[in-house]
Amino acid sequence: MLDWLLKYPLTDYARGKLTFLGGWPWAALVAALPVGVALIVAFAWRRRHAVSRGRLAAICALQSAMLALALLALSQPSLLLSSLASGENTLAVLLDDSGSMSFQDGDSTRLAQARAVLNSPALAQLARRYRLRDYVFAGDVRAVQDYRVLPAPGDRTAIGASVLQVLRELHDSALGAVLVISDGDDSAGTIPDAMLDQIAAYGVPVHTVGIGRERMPEDLELQDVVLPERALPGTTIAARVSIRHDGPGQTRVKVYDGDRFLASRDVTLPNDDGETSVPISFTLDQAGQRELTFTVDPKPNERELRNNTRVRMIDVAERRASVLYVEGEPRWEYKFMRRALDQDTGVRLVSLLRTSVNGYYRQGIDSPAELAGGFPTDRQTLYAYDALIIGSMPAAWFTSPQLQMIHDFVSERGGSLLMIAGPNGLGDGGWGDTVVGQMLPARLPNTALREDDATADPTADSSADSSADSTVYNTDNPADSFHRVRASVVLTARGRLDPMLQFSDDPVQNERLWATLPPIADYQDLGAPRLAATTLLDMRVGGHEQPLLVTEPYGRGRTLILATGGTWRWRMGLPSTDERHQEFWRQLLRGMVADVPQPFALTARARSGAIDIRADLRDATFMPIADAQVSASLSSPQESASFPLHPVPDQPGIYQATYQPLHSGSFVIQASAQRVGYPMGSASTSLQFQQGQAEYFSLRQNRSLLEHLAAATGGRYWRPDQLSGLSQAIRASSAGVVEQRLQPLWDAPLLFLLLAALKSAEWLLRRRWGVI
Repeated sequence: MLDWLLKYPLTDYARGKLTFLGGWPWAALVAALPVGVALIVAFAWRRRHAVSRGRLAAICALQSAMLALALLALSQPSLLLSSLASGENTLAVLLDDSGSMSFQDGDSTRLAQARAVLNSPALAQLARRYRLRDYVFAGDVRAVQDYRVLPAPGDRTAIGASVLQVLRELHDSALGAVLVISDGDDSAGTIPDAMLDQIAAYGVPVHTVGIGRERMPEDLELQDVVLPERALPGTTIAARVSIRHDGPGQTRVKVYDGDRFLASRDVTLPNDDGETSVPISFTLDQAGQRELTFTVDPKPNERELRNNTRVRMIDVAERRASVLYVEGEPRWEYKFMRRALDQDTGVRLVSLLRTSVNGYYRQGIDSPAELAGGFPTDRQTLYAYDALIIGSMPAAWFTSPQLQMIHDFVSERGGSLLMIAGPNGLGDGGWGDTVVGQMLPARLPNTALREDDATADPTADSSADSSADSTVYNTDNPADSFHRVRASVVLTARGRLDPMLQFSDDPVQNERLWATLPPIADYQDLGAPRLAATTLLDMRVGGHEQPLLVTEPYGRGRTLILATGGTWRWRMGLPSTDERHQEFWRQLLRGMVADVPQPFALTARARSGAIDIRADLRDATFMPIADAQVSASLSSPQESASFPLHPVPDQPGIYQATYQPLHSGSFVIQASAQRVGYPMGSASTSLQFQQGQAEYFSLRQNRSLLEHLAAATGGRYWRPDQLSGLSQAIRASSAGVVEQRLQPLWDAPLLFLLLAALKSAEWLLRRRWGVI
């Protein structure tokens, strides 16, 4: 109706240029309007005694409006439009021929629905006006002569790359537009912004036709599984599983190590469409490259079951991680932590207990020479450890180079640092004002020393009773942050998801086990957590809660604060068969060392059709080695290969290569390095490579991708049942060979209807007021 009133579609008005074809000079028409209005007012003024001024003003306004419309019609307004010239332009049609288009979506396959679009009146109309160039695409694009004969479905989809290839191929021809018929299931999940910019730079509009349903209530999809790349044997691993669903339902997640069942969890899916993410925990005891299979139970009427399974590889390392624990006094926390780690085959706890000015009591050492001089004074010695724990020790007991070395241990080496509360630790130990305090997850209060203690001997012997040292460290001062007051422990929302804090695979049971722990023996006040900090445990003191266990990434590593030295009360207050205290410390230290980088780190990532392999090679002080020769070997049950890894420019110590597998499967990759003939070590990793599996995931039409592509190029997204305006939209393209045409507006029905309405309104008012 609106198009009839305006004579032309609104899109013509939006893209057309207004022009006037009347022979009257424009200045004369503009001047005629005020002259005409003045004459209307003068004639009306003569009857001012018979009609009120308000009624005269209304009649004058209506007559003036009619005069304006009449002058507008005399100027002969027209739209100047540019459109593609018929018979002189090319239209590229790209048909998605990937595996996802073979999916049975409703009563027919998506490819059959796409063929219906190709045989529609809209496409026939385009064929009459333009030269059609037909293509099919999946991982790459190919020209075809007849859509009735198509190649085998592709095992991946690259929408953006295919469009860009066609634009490059036809850039010398009169290409007016590109039409993409697809379900939007790109293997990469999106079109990179840089590629979109290249496509848009050609100035050719890309129109997209979306095939397939956007909602599939009968389908569940295991969208993603996130878990660590490596772990120590016996470590509790918390994986996060993401399930795509439309509408509510029930399912169960299961985890297998090969054929061995590991864990399961029932999941209630909410009413909302989208993604539901749940954690699931399990333990891997056997070392080696483990192939884990994650599955979700299907719905009763689910058709596509291949997207209900994901396979992930994890490296369960045989190495034993080393943790250095430095303590300033022989306290209960030190004793019971050592007991908890004594039987752990995955973590070696080396402790330094300060006993005098230059004396330390060493435990857990591998040789008499290890740490014989106390805390390390060189980077190579300190960097041999994966994590560092500092207990109730003031910062003044470390030299400035040692403090800087601790900082670099985290930021450069990538180690983990745990600070434990104590009368001479954290804020009371002066750590907040050091380079180490700057990287901690909380801003420590400055409660270290009294001014009259500044010259006191900070190396006096420690004892089990830390208050005996109060002549140096003001532990009895009410302003101190350390309190010998019991507090209960509260598991935070983030802590419920952290693998370090899992006493049970059942989330409800895990929370109950934390809630029933005895109170801790003491606590220490912390300042405000930093912006990137995560609080995993809180403590409840005097009716309010404050942070207990806080962590934060820093540089290549991370830092943690445990604001108590009293977890030993868990061991003392629980039955001898209850090992929650031991489990807490084992899992905490295993979590601290799980992702700590090694001098030779090897990673592999699978992408469309290839595996990217990357090595990070460093020396004992974790300085990059840029002049090594690195080689890799790759093997699976179906194939094997060997090849060099090449240095990456401007990234010292980084070496990489790309391999294109011939088959899908589990791949083990091993790399070795040498420098001037001297071996520099070896590393290994593994991954699952599935060629073509991406086509069975993300089955729902990715409308947002198709809309984004069309909007970025000046095109439009279309549904198959709404193609009536497609020809007109493509005709409006400014690419290719264009022709200009004038569309007169003076005879638009709306203009005459407005004139009639104004005149009728004037006549009715005159009749009613008796002034005809």
